[in-house]
Amino acid sequence: MSRWKIVLIMPYFGRFPEWSDLFFETVRRNSSIDFLFYTDCEIEKYKHIPNVKYKKMSFSEYISFVNSKIDVKFNPSSPYKLCDLRPLYAHVHYEDIKDYDFYGWTDMDLLFGDIRKFYNDEILENYDVLSTHKVRISGHLAIFRNTYQNRNMYKKIYDWKNQLTYPDFVGIDEHGITNAYTMTIFDKLNEKFDLNINNIITKWCKKRKYKRLYMVEQYTTPFTTIPWLDGTLNSNQPDEWYYIDGKITNNRDKGRDFMYIHFMNYKSSQWRHDGTKAPWEGKEKVCFASVEDMKNGIVINNKGIYPLEEK
Repeated sequence: MSRWKIVLIMPYFGRFPEWSDLFFETVRRNSSIDFLFYTDCEIEKYKHIPNVKYKKMSFSEYISFVNSKIDVKFNPSSPYKLCDLRPLYAHVHYEDIKDYDFYGWTDMDLLFGDIRKFYNDEILENYDVLSTHKVRISGHLAIFRNTYQNRNMYKKIYDWKNQLTYPDFVGIDEHGITNAYTMTIFDKLNEKFDLNINNIITKWCKKRKYKRLYMVEQYTTPFTTIPWLDGTLNSNQPDEWYYIDGKITNNRDKGRDFMYIHFMNYKSSQWRHDGTKAPWEGKEKVCFASVEDMKNGIVINNKGIYPLEEK
């Protein structure tokens, strides 16, 4: 058993995705990590899972709760705007996280492998921020040491109050919080005055900023502009994935398993930057697999989610 206690905070309102049974099974298998839901969804069917914690409330009740904890008016146009609240989770939910060593956030459009295999005790000992992307702190899973500095890092996000009060999603859970952690005074001067200050001192400052950040590309989200293991981009990246008894693999990267598979670019064209359409977009149903299928295996591909033998 790991010495480090982790909780992932999950405000989620509306309706759970159709693959929620599969998602919660992968949560159950990551039994050393707690998942705390604030939700109006039917979570009672999952309350038997020991590491699922939840507080049942409506979206409006949750927004009232948030506004009782922060000094700006948070009035989101939709639940999607909650992504911009993520850098403030540790502040808003301090009572929920105070007994944990690490806290973080994640999404529901994914299936987990073994998180602790990738974030083992040695990594947790030596780093304060863990991201599954190398280029930025990841919105679909990020983990932070429970320190005063991390809990208050949101205050260093540029124009954070206006960004938060703007009713629609702007993305400070990725680019905003990444800049707060990684930008040096020289970066800010270069950006503001269109300079190119780059010397041994600026490099030392940048290296120092990154010293406690474990920003390692885990290749969890196919069909992006981030180069894959083989250098491919966008739609040329692996399009068939497998979940077999706790392990996630794909049809290309032989001998390698992954922390999770993120469905984002299967279900939505919004973040596919090569003009291709997401294959699940507009489909009435995409999940045809059950929890019982997960031991023998399920496949995730352009057609949907199926028992492995029926792909």
